[in-house]
Amino acid sequence: MTDDAIIDVVVVGAGPVGATAGLIAGRLGLTTLVVDSSVDVYPKPRAIHFDADVMRIFQSAGLADELVPRVRATSGALHNGADGQPIRDFRVAATEGDLGWMPHYMFYQPELDALLRRRAGETPGVEVLLGWTCASVRERDDHVLVELRDESGGVRQQRARYVIAADGAASPLRKSLGIELTDYGFDEPWIVVDGDVADEGSGPDYSIMYCDPRRPATYVPGPRGHRRWEFMVLPGEDGTALAAPEEAMRLIHDVTPWLGQGELTLGRSAVYRFHALVAERWRRGRVLLAGDAAHQTPPFYGQGMCHGIRDVRNLTWKLRAILHQGASEDLLDTYQLEREPHVRAIIEQAVANGRYICVLDEEEAKARDARMRELMRNPAPAAPKTWRDAIPGLTTGMLDDPQGSPAVGLLFPQPWVTDARGRRVRLDAVLGDDEVLLALEPLTTTDDVRTLVLGADLHDDDGVLGAWLAAFDASAVMVRPDRYVFGIARDAVGARTLAREWSASVAGTRPVTVA
Repeated sequence: MTDDAIIDVVVVGAGPVGATAGLIAGRLGLTTLVVDSSVDVYPKPRAIHFDADVMRIFQSAGLADELVPRVRATSGALHNGADGQPIRDFRVAATEGDLGWMPHYMFYQPELDALLRRRAGETPGVEVLLGWTCASVRERDDHVLVELRDESGGVRQQRARYVIAADGAASPLRKSLGIELTDYGFDEPWIVVDGDVADEGSGPDYSIMYCDPRRPATYVPGPRGHRRWEFMVLPGEDGTALAAPEEAMRLIHDVTPWLGQGELTLGRSAVYRFHALVAERWRRGRVLLAGDAAHQTPPFYGQGMCHGIRDVRNLTWKLRAILHQGASEDLLDTYQLEREPHVRAIIEQAVANGRYICVLDEEEAKARDARMRELMRNPAPAAPKTWRDAIPGLTTGMLDDPQGSPAVGLLFPQPWVTDARGRRVRLDAVLGDDEVLLALEPLTTTDDVRTLVLGADLHDDDGVLGAWLAAFDASAVMVRPDRYVFGIARDAVGARTLAREWSASVAGTRPVTVA
């Protein structure tokens, strides 16, 4: 069967990244087909953490109210040295921060995957096709022809303007395109054990990294009674044997003194290899890689799935701009340009963390612990507030001159505000899905750019937006659809120039920023 209609996007893969891509694309008005070879979601948890930025993306997808009762907000992480005492303290208060949400959320992936698939399928303009495999993608002049096959031998050919390949680390699509991976040389086997405790309040509400040279390990408190442990497989050991229930339970009790006998029901126990890989190209023609198809991150920073969700946030608004708003196709060239530096920075930090966590020599571990405790005793002086999140901002791509202001490329904050109808809402509920010029005074621009005025269109009750503008000596800020700051202006003339620069960037008549 050949569908002669040309839809906007085919998303290959309906894991959390692909399903989120389909859901957001549909909400932005893109006709979308999400296809996955599996009929059911994978029944065992894999990813477990996302952050405030990703919750903000889920908010934009209309999921926040359904997610809040399903996730657990936690208070960060503690790294303990060889003697079991802290060497790094990443604990934070589990309260709403600058992005409008709490810093850390733990979730149960089969539950999230099922929700994402269901909500994508309920979105007008989105079809979710399960039990079908992408057999090939062939480029045409103005579209691609995607051949899909099911287990019974059925064939469907779907025309689409673009394909998002969110088909996982093994990514048959990436391989078919001949795209190679850059390897950071980090390849460590660990066993990952999930279980459920009877007492949901059991254990600390923060993760613990045991940097013990006898066996590095991790404890993670999941939602409700779900808990996770990870243990390094030492040289010469049989990981499969360690993952056996009796051995897994022994390892768990070695690092979890608060857990009594009989208080844990084991679930999944499996051997994983932690990798650090980045695809050399994220786009070939009309096919765009996203999530693990484009990059793989060790779990020591909790950002693996987060990367993929950010990928599709970056892609979907640009695809809408190209397909429905007359933007230049060159806009897609900014996808890898913007996302890759961010991904590489986090991977490099995760690898650096992994290297000190995985130290197996006792003397080296003692020296590491001494160095890190000295830093804990003598921390750097507290710096003035910079509005920078722990996750890096953008440094290249579709930005106004980032050398002109440190605000450019930052994620814009999301405080609670009062809208023009008197409702107390998070800022993004007022900003909507488009770019917005937010200003202190009414402005008239010659470009078709939506403008909101503080004190008229929304009220900055807590003074957060005013403080942000004052910190960067700005009277107006252009916020992109993905909530990154395109640029700032210091007066009405500068604001009008900023609006023109935005329009020129979308049209492709202004060069992108390259570091």
